Amino acid sequence: MKKSLKLKDLSKQIDSLALSTVMLDPEDIAGLGDVLKSLESVEELLKDVREDSLKTLAGAMKGYIEGIILGEKSDLSPFESGISQLQEMCRDLVNEVEFDRDVSSLLIRLGCEGIEPSAMSSSPEKEKLTEAKENLQESEMTDSGDEREEAGADTARSIMLGDEDREIISDFVGESLENLGTIEVKVMDLEQDPSDLETINAIFRPFHTVKGVSGFLNFNKINNLAHIVESLLDKGRDGKIRIEGGIIDIILDSVDILKRMIENVQASLDTGNPMEGDIDASEVIARVENLIKEAEGGGNSSIGEMLVEKGTVSQTDVEDALDIQKEEHDKKIGEILVEQKKVETKEVVSALREQKRSGRPVALHVKVDTGKLDSVVDMVGELAIAQSMLRQNELIRMSRDRKVDQIINQLNLITSGLQKTAMSLRMEPIRNTFQKMLRLVRDLAKKAGKEARLVMSGEDTEIDRNMVEEIYEPMVHMIRNSIDHGLELPDEREEAGKPGQGTIYLRAFHKGADIVIEIADDGRGLDRDKILKKAISSGLIKEGQKLTDGEINSLIFHPGFSTAEKITDISGRGVGMDVVRSKIVEKLRGRVEVHSVSGEGTTAIIRLPLTLAIVNGMIVKVTGERYIIPTLAVQESFRPRRAECYTVEGKKEMIKVRDNLIRLIRLDRLLGVNGNCHPNGADTPPWEGLVVVVENQERKTGLLVDELLGEEEVVIKNLGGWLREVKGIAGGAIMGDGRVGLILDIAGILAIASGE
Repeated sequence: MKKSLKLKDLSKQIDSLALSTVMLDPEDIAGLGDVLKSLESVEELLKDVREDSLKTLAGAMKGYIEGIILGEKSDLSPFESGISQLQEMCRDLVNEVEFDRDVSSLLIRLGCEGIEPSAMSSSPEKEKLTEAKENLQESEMTDSGDEREEAGADTARSIMLGDEDREIISDFVGESLENLGTIEVKVMDLEQDPSDLETINAIFRPFHTVKGVSGFLNFNKINNLAHIVESLLDKGRDGKIRIEGGIIDIILDSVDILKRMIENVQASLDTGNPMEGDIDASEVIARVENLIKEAEGGGNSSIGEMLVEKGTVSQTDVEDALDIQKEEHDKKIGEILVEQKKVETKEVVSALREQKRSGRPVALHVKVDTGKLDSVVDMVGELAIAQSMLRQNELIRMSRDRKVDQIINQLNLITSGLQKTAMSLRMEPIRNTFQKMLRLVRDLAKKAGKEARLVMSGEDTEIDRNMVEEIYEPMVHMIRNSIDHGLELPDEREEAGKPGQGTIYLRAFHKGADIVIEIADDGRGLDRDKILKKAISSGLIKEGQKLTDGEINSLIFHPGFSTAEKITDISGRGVGMDVVRSKIVEKLRGRVEVHSVSGEGTTAIIRLPLTLAIVNGMIVKVTGERYIIPTLAVQESFRPRRAECYTVEGKKEMIKVRDNLIRLIRLDRLLGVNGNCHPNGADTPPWEGLVVVVENQERKTGLLVDELLGEEEVVIKNLGGWLREVKGIAGGAIMGDGRVGLILDIAGILAIASGE
């Protein structure tokens, strides 16, 4: 029993040690000191364990950390491999599995010259150690090739996951995908300025994090790929490689493969045996290894340049050190300069720290379960409704008690502030969605044989986090259209007097109670004649039918509509813009419109509500019932004069608005409620009611209502069940008197009225 408890304590101590080394830096003396203490605790727990190789490995790792502290070593890779090996060996002991692990190669990499072979438990172990020494004398195991072979031996693991393990792996997946997203963005920045050390560091850190955590969790394929790319970036930090062109392509390919591996981990998490899948990364790894080999011993060292700039050493000293480095590949510039007494150690350390300094503080974040966050927002919404009901209660309104008035006003202020704060928790900058478009533009332009750049503004504009994923697909479709249909080929642009490189503008800003997203290009613009011909041939409109420019532009949103003469990998199938409209209008309660000038370009404008939880609407009364029309769709409201009302063919009613005739819809008829009629049963004339002009997809319509009750922000509620799919109704809201008001879906209302 005691032995079992000690082994469990040992396993916990090793796991704790592994966690503390995930983000360990060779220059973090305090962190290295903590690791050293943990190793001493491991050695103490190993006193009663018979496996000498385990003790030997722990001792070698302790000596290696001491070497790093003393500045004799700088590569943590052998130590990280030692951690993984300790975990595996301890797991074998706990599970009483027959112990047969060869750690001799690892001991050599950890500098086991200081450990006597007699410390091994058997002569075969001594022979393995001696053989490993002889093999490794020919080639230092500093690259990741043999390390990958050693790590890859554990790919067939099978783990029974507990809730805590699932949570750790789930966090790893989420954080890793987020980190990889930042890599893509920073790589785009680096392409503009390959010498920007801060950007290289910003790319290096996420790879380092993915490598460290994946190693701890024994996801060896992920660990290997992240490690080799990290090594490539390290060469870039040292100035031995200029990260541009083909190297950036390799980094992006690595990011794609890592994403697929990590997504496989997520997909297989429920099986109890999460795996990276059978994704072959060998080609990318080989390409990276070749680049690293080419860089070995070549190029100028940025450390040397920094020391020259500071006046610490001369350019001649650095050049001499570089000549020595060509003969002694393992030595770094700083190490050679110190050995030659050209510079003091502290000067090199200072330069290294300056080189790795990011210059930006890391924002602190608190992780909150999204389910809990939504629950808080919902409860605050209920609180706001309850507060409104209290304020409109007849007894409260009739009260003349000043104290009660003060309390109600204070409650109103607190509830309003709490609601705004709660809603802000749902908001996040649109930056991440925008930045994903950088690579999309780069890849699509390359595939189409065009030159394009993306200019972004308003990335800090906040949007409801529930909209973030929904808005991504429509933006992708629009940018695809801009590149494939909008932008011309470089020679065509130059003939038209434009620069060969096209520009796509991505802008976001707040306007009133809405968020506006604009996607514009400086391409050829929409060919309206071509659109009309296609619409006529497809039966969307009749020959000779007159349409405004806006109505012609809106035809591109019809399902299956495409003017492309041939289908490409980018677009042309007619399944893009209808997705844009359905996503934005139906799911996000927004609007989308297109403006275009021939030869100058096209602009798509998306208007969205600030949040999906609250609707800013106009409250109207129809036959005693209250309805809410989203203000996003409202153009104006007025009481028409008799001379402005018309009837077409004795059936359809029309209203003249600013010299244009628009259709009039009686909401009481459309919604199936009785009203708007005289005692004799005849319809109430429009001039005795009020008209609210609404717009959707360039279509203006007048809604006939009885009364306008004002504008108000209401908390939207899903109707649930079969009512969820009722056409023309977007949801409901609990009004101040406790009754329910229905929120109208203008797109659905117009579709019903048109018989669609």
